[in-house]
Amino acid sequence: MQQQRAGAQVLDVNVGLPGIDETQVMVKIIKMLQEVIDLPLQIDSSSFEVIEKACRYYNGKPLINSVNAKDEVMEAIFPIVEKYGGVVIGLTLEDGIPLYASERFGLAKKIIEKAKTYHIDKKDIIIDCLTLTASAQQKEVQETLKALSMVKNQLSVYTTLGVSNVSFGLPNRPLLNRTFLALALHAGLDLPIINPLDQQLMDTIDAYRVLSYQDQDAIQYIEKQSNQIMQPVKPTTSFTLQEMIIHGLKDEVKQKTKDMLQSQPALEIINQIIIPALNQVGSDYEKNRIFLPQLIQSAETTKLAFEVIKTTFTQQSATKATVLMCTVEGDVHDIGKNIVKVILESYGYQVIDLGKDVKVERVVEAYQQYHPQAIGLSALMTTTVVNMQKTIQALKEVHCDCPIWVGGAVLTEEIAKDIGADYYCQDAMASVTLLQNIL
Repeated sequence: MQQQRAGAQVLDVNVGLPGIDETQVMVKIIKMLQEVIDLPLQIDSSSFEVIEKACRYYNGKPLINSVNAKDEVMEAIFPIVEKYGGVVIGLTLEDGIPLYASERFGLAKKIIEKAKTYHIDKKDIIIDCLTLTASAQQKEVQETLKALSMVKNQLSVYTTLGVSNVSFGLPNRPLLNRTFLALALHAGLDLPIINPLDQQLMDTIDAYRVLSYQDQDAIQYIEKQSNQIMQPVKPTTSFTLQEMIIHGLKDEVKQKTKDMLQSQPALEIINQIIIPALNQVGSDYEKNRIFLPQLIQSAETTKLAFEVIKTTFTQQSATKATVLMCTVEGDVHDIGKNIVKVILESYGYQVIDLGKDVKVERVVEAYQQYHPQAIGLSALMTTTVVNMQKTIQALKEVHCDCPIWVGGAVLTEEIAKDIGADYYCQDAMASVTLLQNIL
């Protein structure tokens, strides 16, 4: 994640993989980053101990992400902020995100008042009023902007928002993102969380600074924009299938997939186009080139393409082994798992699909109920690999004697080994080959 304010950027540092000492890795990364870049670093971890150790080794004023309005969280984070003279992001949530601006304002006020008891000044607090998606909670977009304005005008603190969350699930996301950014800047947004490589968003900030009289005489705007060459916009209908997946073009992907099936076999499209596209999306996400909403959008686009493709498969009656599959707890992305499932079924395997976000206990129950010959676990996000490891450990504790294979955009052969999996498969066909060899 990167935050942007008046041309300045902040780099978010967050580590969290199973089988590693997170504290040791965090300290090492901070030391390395400070040797090669001069961007301020934002310390981000679910572990209070890791945050404290990171602040100890950070050269400068640390920005800590984050605290919410729960007393136990504030009582754990605020002493660290006070001790190291840091800045902290306050999320306006307690038990879920409130729908109304007045509620979020109340939580912001609670955070600020609690911070005072730890001698933390308002200038060291950044309030996030939390962006909700217009596709599912359209009315609440205005509540976010109202809360932002109330916090800025009545509490006089710095503010931040994740801009691109607003457009998830809708076409032409860049248009919504830059329009929402302009509205949020007008409402009092100081630190938009955006992709600084998105030139349109950066241009919106430049334009706003002129119109709000921050860039006096438009000096910086003229310097940046006078040499801009407008590139013709490529029609989305001329995008390749791979480009449609990468950019999350849900409206066009079904027809494109149907057209391609006229000249290419389904498995060839999966192996040579869809899987490489997903791999690129996963890589871009891990490198912070794209963010969670974009990753989800690509996954949803892929799901639509695969709905078209799977109609071409003739499912054989199950003549081979029974396998159990799921996406692990905390991970709501199942496109990769669904692809593997359909391919395995087309090869005659009986697949028991537990779905997505499956709790550890449910996987153990299913193993004891169905007695499968193999178990496949999927995870798309780095943060849920920990739950994959917990699932494997729980299965071994009940003496699971069948092979466990894992896959997903964030997995590698090395990580699979570290978390105790028996095998790693990069894609659907690798899963078929593996099962053919071991069962």
